[in-house]
Amino acid sequence: MHFKGLKALIATIGIILLGIILTACGNSNKSSANDSKIKIVATTDFYGEVAKAVVGNKGSVESIINKPGVDPHDYEPTTAIAKDVSGADLVIANGLGYDSWMNKLGKRSDSSFIKVGENILNKKTGANPHLWYNPATMPALANRLAKELSKKQPDNKKYFEANTKKYIASLKPVQNELTELTNKAKATTNKNVYVSEPVFDYAINAMGFKVGNKDFEKAVENGTDPSPTVVKNMRQGILEGKIAFLVYNSQSDSKTVDNMIKLAKENNIPILKVTETLPAGKTYKDWMLSQYQQLNKILEKEDK
Repeated sequence: MHFKGLKALIATIGIILLGIILTACGNSNKSSANDSKIKIVATTDFYGEVAKAVVGNKGSVESIINKPGVDPHDYEPTTAIAKDVSGADLVIANGLGYDSWMNKLGKRSDSSFIKVGENILNKKTGANPHLWYNPATMPALANRLAKELSKKQPDNKKYFEANTKKYIASLKPVQNELTELTNKAKATTNKNVYVSEPVFDYAINAMGFKVGNKDFEKAVENGTDPSPTVVKNMRQGILEGKIAFLVYNSQSDSKTVDNMIKLAKENNIPILKVTETLPAGKTYKDWMLSQYQQLNKILEKEDK
């Protein structure tokens, strides 16, 4: 009887200990899910910058294209990059065919593969892929990242939301500059603008200006020569001063575009130089600010 009682006591203690151990393991797994670093891979450095700002010290971010001389259209991922993407918890791509090589690498059925164009801005195939010049893009991406990261680390939801709020607030100088440009556009009668290609179009539209050489920019974007009629009409518009300014992607390489730039200079048409990729050593905010400030100076001279 004594031994039976002892055995029963030992069994009871064993069950209690097992429960404690299982609870500890459960808490450990939960803790691990919240404490382990989230791995994020972005196709471009300006999207990677947003991810770094939001995830903070709770994760790591790798930007595949992080040099201004690399063309995202023509990029060919290495085996090492494919492996990094495969092991990522979250993948960010521009979408809309801009970085189509990521479709195969980042293919997954859940929301951990974010295409900015399709999944955040609800754009359709064929839309202008230069989304980072849309003032709404980066704040929208930051908010989406906070939501996705919170799913992976629920205990850090407030941390991600605070980081998102801080990042969006950091872009206020860019928005202020854009507001000035919008006011100038409202005040000018000539809202027509020519562009070398559709890199800056979202910003132009946000300001209230209008691209007046759609056929030309489309041909250049597609790597084809604009028709003689299209070239003639654009030349005539420059010669007659029908545009407020001309936007030139300084990273492009086209004799036709170069000739238009030369003609614009000869006829005192203001030229705004922009780039398609993030310049070395600059943040997204610095990049946008420098171009908007350049345009503000151009328009100020036009007003005088």
